[in-house]
Amino acid sequence: MGRTLGYGCVQLLSLTVAISAQFQVTSKSRLVVVVVGTDAVLPCTLSPPSSPLELEVRWFKNLYTSVVFMLKKGNEEKEQLMPEYRGRTSLQAGPQNGDLSLSMHNVQLSDAGIYHCFVENKTSSIYEEAITELSIVAVGSLPNLTLSLHDNSILISFSSSAWFPEPEIDWKGIDGTKITVYSNTSVKESNGLFNIESSILLKDASDGPFSYAIRHPVTGKDTGLHMSIHENMFPRISLWLYAFLSAVIVLSVVGIGAIFYVRKLQREKECLTGRIADLSSELDWRKAVMNPECITFSPETCHPELSVSEDRLTLLNQPPAFVPLPNDLRFETERCCICLPDFSSGCHYWEVELGPGVEWAVGVASPEVRKKGAAYQFSPRENIWCIAFFIDTIQALDNTEKIIQVEGGGILERVGVYLKLSVPRQVSFYDTRNWSLLYTFQMESRNRLKVQPFFWLGNKGGEIRLLRGRTEVTNEQEGFEDEHLL
Repeated sequence: MGRTLGYGCVQLLSLTVAISAQFQVTSKSRLVVVVVGTDAVLPCTLSPPSSPLELEVRWFKNLYTSVVFMLKKGNEEKEQLMPEYRGRTSLQAGPQNGDLSLSMHNVQLSDAGIYHCFVENKTSSIYEEAITELSIVAVGSLPNLTLSLHDNSILISFSSSAWFPEPEIDWKGIDGTKITVYSNTSVKESNGLFNIESSILLKDASDGPFSYAIRHPVTGKDTGLHMSIHENMFPRISLWLYAFLSAVIVLSVVGIGAIFYVRKLQREKECLTGRIADLSSELDWRKAVMNPECITFSPETCHPELSVSEDRLTLLNQPPAFVPLPNDLRFETERCCICLPDFSSGCHYWEVELGPGVEWAVGVASPEVRKKGAAYQFSPRENIWCIAFFIDTIQALDNTEKIIQVEGGGILERVGVYLKLSVPRQVSFYDTRNWSLLYTFQMESRNRLKVQPFFWLGNKGGEIRLLRGRTEVTNEQEGFEDEHLL
């Protein structure tokens, strides 16, 4: 009887686990329509709510492998995301709240398609999914009206830009009958949006009043107007009229010619001013590259798990020989270190050599950068402007992360940092092998604080070495001087 009771308990426990693993995934809307350039929310509901640790949440577009967002064991997984969705997608809540709705920022025409909210319990291998179609539209500008004489008739033209899909155009008389169109033009721009122009020809006042409307094929909304042309507007055959029109044409040609000539002089002046500014900026850059700064790591700021060489030129991913004393300058949350001196004006350049390791960050930071407390992401919001290497990807950690493609491929072994503290304030990063620009941060002009060289080594980082002035200029730099500084 004991065996029978034990077997019944096992069956009851198995049934309980099976019931707990059951869940439903639904979407309250099968079609979401948003305007290009705005944000979209694709709804998805999990019932009942569950622990994020039990489920894998995968949002993908059309194909299972085309991942736009993934939540795995309660953490966002970015490695499998398509590059064009990185930094643009997030969950509004989470499995624990039963809300798996996907937020997508700054939608583009290419984002249109079928999206799947796929939820799987890896323990029980049970999965459910919901499907939502995202449709992108663009409502164009208000119509622009143009009136012109065409023989003894009046040519009325309306134009509008930035539509998607291509809109429908409708001309009607006051009695609702369609008016014959003189010309219709629709041009698809490189960004996928449509510009349209449509014209009718009115021969006399009896052809009006009339209405013009542009209808959006998705929303069904009309944009247009009603108008009529007074009979006095129609031209009459008269020598005085021809004389008047001829005088107007001559004066217009002379006036337009004068305007174009003045604008030409203004453009030449602006080009010359811009060229002078560019040459001055390039000269500042060349001077800085030819005279690199001699900077050194500051052990007082170094994270306790990092150490600095005796000459203070190498940052090592290993604890120092003696336990460092805590102070207000030391990084305690992230494995970071800053260099001396700090800079508040002028143009400055230095180079660093990246040792073995798969995690590093190089850039500048304000003295106000946070050193203690909860973990944080490196970005200008945290007073950090840097590029970083992790998960086999080089990224610019701007307010929105951006992937950096290294020209010619290969491993980035040396980085040049150019800091310009005149307006506009910028910090730029270069691949010194071929002097290709990796990324430029625009620093807010209102931020007049000092900045210091900033470095980070993750758990898998190796070491970072500072190159001292002209004594360590490589052959590539000497080639640069020969080619560009003569």
